[in-house]
Parts: sequence; C-alpha cells; structure tokens
Amino acid sequence: MSKGSPGLFLNRLWLPLASLGFIALLAVAPWVVANRAFGGKGVLVTPWSVIDLTGRASTLPELGWLGPFFVFWVVLATAAALLSFVGTPRQRARGLYLLGGVGLAAFLVEAYLFYQAVWAVNNTALAEGVSPRRLPLKRYTLSLGAYAGFFYSLALILAGRLQLPGGRAFLVRWRGVVVPLVSMFLAVLAGAGVVWLLKDVPAPEGAGRLAYLTIKLDTVTYTFQLLFGPVLSLSGIFQSLLLATPLIFTGLAVAFGFKAGLFNIGAPGQLTMGAIAAMLVGVYLPGPRVIVLPLAIAAAAAGGALWGAIPGWLKARFGAHEVINTIMMNFVAASIFLFLISANEYTFFGYTVHLPFKYPGYEARSYEIQEEARIPMMLHLLGFDGAGPGHLSLALPLAGVLGLLAYLLLRRLELGHRLLAALGAGVLGYLVGGYLPGIPMEVSPSLASVRLNGAFLIALFAVGFYNYFMWRTKGGYELRAVGLAPKAAEYGGVNIARKTVLAMAISGALAGLAATHYVLGGGIDEYRLKQSLPTNVGFDGIAVALLGQNTPLGVFLSALLFGVLLTGGLQLNLQLGISRELVTILQALIVLFIAAGGFLPRYFVDPLLAAKEEQAGKEVV
Repeated sequence: MSKGSPGLFLNRLWLPLASLGFIALLAVAPWVVANRAFGGKGVLVTPWSVIDLTGRASTLPELGWLGPFFVFWVVLATAAALLSFVGTPRQRARGLYLLGGVGLAAFLVEAYLFYQAVWAVNNTALAEGVSPRRLPLKRYTLSLGAYAGFFYSLALILAGRLQLPGGRAFLVRWRGVVVPLVSMFLAVLAGAGVVWLLKDVPAPEGAGRLAYLTIKLDTVTYTFQLLFGPVLSLSGIFQSLLLATPLIFTGLAVAFGFKAGLFNIGAPGQLTMGAIAAMLVGVYLPGPRVIVLPLAIAAAAAGGALWGAIPGWLKARFGAHEVINTIMMNFVAASIFLFLISANEYTFFGYTVHLPFKYPGYEARSYEIQEEARIPMMLHLLGFDGAGPGHLSLALPLAGVLGLLAYLLLRRLELGHRLLAALGAGVLGYLVGGYLPGIPMEVSPSLASVRLNGAFLIALFAVGFYNYFMWRTKGGYELRAVGLAPKAAEYGGVNIARKTVLAMAISGALAGLAATHYVLGGGIDEYRLKQSLPTNVGFDGIAVALLGQNTPLGVFLSALLFGVLLTGGLQLNLQLGISRELVTILQALIVLFIAAGGFLPRYFVDPLLAAKEEQAGKEVV
C-alpha cells in the first residue's frame, strides 16, 4: 500500500476513532424500548439500567442478554481497531469482512431474542385472559444501540473493501449512490441536531446526566422511527405511494431537463396547464370510457408539453434563459387557472363575458369529472370494493410478473420487439388473471381510506419511458450529448434549437401528467380541478431529481423516500408535537448537501476526475 493512500489513512486513524465512538454510543444509547405510550414516552432499556418515562412499567421482558452483548461489541470493535495496525491489506480486508459478518449475525440474534422475549410476555397475558388491546407491552422496538451495531457492521465490510487495491475507485464508480447517501446522512444528522435542541423530554426525578443523554437519544431515534415507520404497514405504504406519485412525475420532468442541459423550474405551471387540459376533456368531452379516459390523460400531457415548449422555443429562438422564462410561465399559468375557476362572469371594456367552468358556490372549483374520465382507485384495480372482506384479483400481479419475465427472458430480441413482447405478455397476464379466482383478504378501514389511484401505474410507465427514450434511442443520446457538451453535439450534426424545444416539451409533458393523479384520480379528495391543487410538488421535483441523480430508478426511489417521509411527518406531529415541517427541512438540507457534493472530494462530483480515478483503479487491480 502506497504512502498517503486512503486505505492507510483509514487504517491508522478513522477506523479506531469510529470504533471508539461506536463503543461510547453503545454505552449511553437505549438498546430497546420495551413499551411506548402515545406521545413518545417509553420504557428505555440499556445494558445498565431501565428508564421508565411512562411510570407504568409493571412488566418487562427478559433482557439479561444485553450485558453480554455489550461486552461482545466492545471486543469486536477493539479487534477491528487493532486490525488496522497489523497484517497486509488483503489480510485486513478478510478480517474486517469476517468481523462485519459476525456483527450482522449478532444483530439478527439480538432482534430475535428481543422479540421472542416480548412475545413471551404478551402471550402469557393473553393466556391469562387479557384483552389484545390491553397487552402489557405495546409499540416495542429495537432502538439506537441495536441499530448502531448493524450499521457499524456494514461499515466494517465497506472498510474491508477499501483495503483492497482499487478501493477508492470502487467508491467513485458508485458515486451515483454514494453522493446521495452521504447527503442524506448529513441531512439526518442536521435534522437530529434540530430535534435534540428543540424537543425537550423531562427526565424522571433523580435521573443523572447519563440518563438524560439516553432520553435525548431515544427522542431523536423515535423521531426518525416515526418518519420511516410508514413502510411497516400496508396502509402506510399505500399512503406513501399516494404522496410519491406526483413527485415521480415532477422529478422525472426536472431530471429530463437536467439531462438535456436545461433547468426546468416551471413544473408547477406545466402541472397547472396539464390539470386545466385534463379538466376540459374530463368534464366536457362526451363518449365511452375507452376513448374519454385516454384522451383526458393525453390532454394532461399535452397541456404540460405546450407550457414547457414555449420557454424552450424562447431559449432556442432568442437565447432567453429557461429559468427566468419558466418562472414567469408559472405565474401566467396560475393566473389562467384562477381566471377559469374563480368566477363565471367577467367584464372587459364594458362587455360581460360568461364562462362555463366554475361550479356554483363560493369555492373556486370546476364541475366534477365525468365517470368515464376517472382513473380507478388502486384497491378497485386490485379487485376490492372498499373496507371489509374481499378477494385480491390476480390480474395486475400476473400482468406485472409475465411482462417482467418476457422482458428478462427475451434478451436476444431487439429492444423494440422485446418491449412489445413484454407488453403483450402483460396484457395476456391481465386477461388470464382476471378469470382466475382471487385470494381472500380483508381490507382495513385505514387502507380503504387511502386514495391511491391508477395514476401510480402511469407514473411507472413514465419511468420506463424516461429510461427507454433517454438511454435507448438516438434522440435520447443526442439530448444527453447536448446536455454534456452542446458545442461538440452541434459539431456532430445535432440541431441544438430543435432539441431544446423537444426536451422542454417532453419535460413539460411529464410534469403535466402529474395532473392525472390530482384531477382524474381524485388525489385531492374530489374529481375536480380545485384551487387547492398542490402545485408546489413541481418545486419538490427538483429535490427528487437531485437526490435521484437524474436517473429513472433514482428518481423513483427518491420520490418514494419523500413519500414515506411526508407520511411519517403526520405521525411525527401527532405523537411528538414536532412540526411536519421537519420533513421540509430535511428535503432542503438534502438539496444543499447534494449541491455541495456531500462535502466529498472533487473526484466524486467531477466526471473527468472520476474517470481518472476509475482508470487508476483498473491499473492498480
């Protein structure tokens, strides 16, 4: 290993320091919460003590294994720290891999022992005739001490990889994941600091400073457990998907512009115009469902495309910057929106003009979308009519499975034929699955109340379109070339002006499709165009695109993450009294840290330097 390499620096300094901090965290953090009341107060258990903030801890599970596990982690962390100073790089790598694997296994054993102990207490209570609603242990969970062991073990495995030749190049090759993850980690740290400062939880009388630290750490941990808690329930997942659906559209819209070297900040206006167009078709176009619904969806895309193409043309024709133009177009769209649905009668130069769009009443809203233009709720697509017993239809699951299998298995076909085959297999699966008997299931009232609709499926198609067009077609290649090096692309024969208009039009169409969720899918409680249309998701799409690194999968995952955080923010406000604006702070911090490249070295954010690092890594290997 050469002098000054990152592996040597890590061996000599960072790993021992991280191990020391890990042991200190284990000593003060709660490992498990045996019981938690509404409002956040819980029974916190550390290897040394039990801190009862509820005052009702009459029964506790058997947790005598916490002490031996603390000793185990101290031994493991000490071994990892000592390993930094001995052996060859490959020996250190093997040792760190082994320690990391053992640590992960220990974490699983801890989780098993804890939940077995809790269930033993509750099962005993049930056997004694206690009502399931009055079980002695509720909202029990592992806490920061246990989670720290899990993440420390993962860090050891990563540190082992860095010992091997080309370790830094390995990280640089995965910079599309590393930069967002580091930015998220920094945002979480900053958010934890905000909670630490603002949220005070009274300690029991006579509790020392160590207990106070434990309580503070539990509050911070519980805050993020609430934020990410929706992934643990089906209704929470549906609610997260509901909030993520428009973010997928707007995130793709911004990412599409970024890839073409354009900053489309006009997604709010394009969404608004898409919503107006969808309303016009959905309310006033007569016809059967097979015609009206596709036309309404197409109208949403067309409205957004038109509003995106205008600033694209202004940039191509006059060189006007798209940021200024799209911001101004947002204001124009908002004015048109209010003009149409806030009143039906206006006077211009002494003449009275009558409009047919506003529904009678004081509220600014349109007439209802006709039944033929409404996008069905997801539960209806899955075969359920609402809360209560029903049967899960196999039509959609079978369509998805067959379509995916066809796409994966028919790799020898050309991409276009492969996609057609996958589409055909999906349609066949949908038809066959519709005739198969469904799976009996019961839908809870909380799940039935979530208004997740078929616009989510349209969002999935939009992700597929973005991936196909941008990376599999000549037009997408030219757009990316324009985004990376416009002069070189022009020298190669690309019409920059035409591509600019095209990029902004497609970007606007993706933003306009978000209106299918709100207007055609009833995402804002009613099948109407309403003044409460949340156009701010257009700006949120910027954060989604940045966090997703402008890739289709990245945008999809980051939109899901924001959907989960927004859903968890509701519980955060209910349980801890912390404003859900904390989620907004986290979003803003993520954008800031990504803009700063996660404070990582420049070779993580500069493509040229990154390529040099990767090449150097290949030569070393």
